[in-house]
Amino acid sequence: MKILENKKVILAIKKYGITKQYLKAKENILSGNFYAVDLKKRQPHSDNIWYFRISKKYRALAERVDDTLYVFHISDHQ
Repeated sequence: MKILENKKVILAIKKYGITKQYLKAKENILSGNFYAVDLKKRQPHSDNIWYFRISKKYRALAERVDDTLYVFHISDHQ
């Protein structure tokens, strides 16, 4: 599986100061440890939008196409 980010996401990661946590979450997904980042499909399932935990406060939203996650938004979960 590959994970790609757009420029808006990279800027948000730097702005929130969560670079280290994001890289660790990305590493967990790439190694197949989905439980550690709580990778799940959002409702409705037909939209094919996935989310995963970066930290207790931040979540990443991504679209899955074939074997690639395209991260398009970082949200403040609280």
